[in-house]
Amino acid sequence: MADQPLDLKRLLQLINDQKNLNANLVLDEGCQIETNDQATLVKIINYFLNYLHQLSSRPMEIGLDLMGNSILMTMMAFTEIREIPDLSPNLVDALKSYNATYETVHNAGNYIQIKITFSK
Repeated sequence: MADQPLDLKRLLQLINDQKNLNANLVLDEGCQIETNDQATLVKIINYFLNYLHQLSSRPMEIGLDLMGNSILMTMMAFTEIREIPDLSPNLVDALKSYNATYETVHNAGNYIQIKITFSK
């Protein structure tokens, strides 16, 4: 099956609506990737959101930025937690099929942010 365009803004809005997240969304238009496996990407995003949700009771910040040669998806939770649980080691390989990588930024006692970069 040929890859189809997937609008990441629409996908995040649908996930937000279905999960009824307490989140602030700042999403750029035109953030599309080519894929034939939307379901796995939804599972990955849900995994990250559930991970962040367990660390904070405050609203999350979810962003989508259209960059020159990539798309940056950010998810951030404000948290006082200093020791955060490990993320699944399977995420690195799971994101490769979307030409994507992720990194976490943890400012202990303040916030944790997950950045997913989709290369074009």
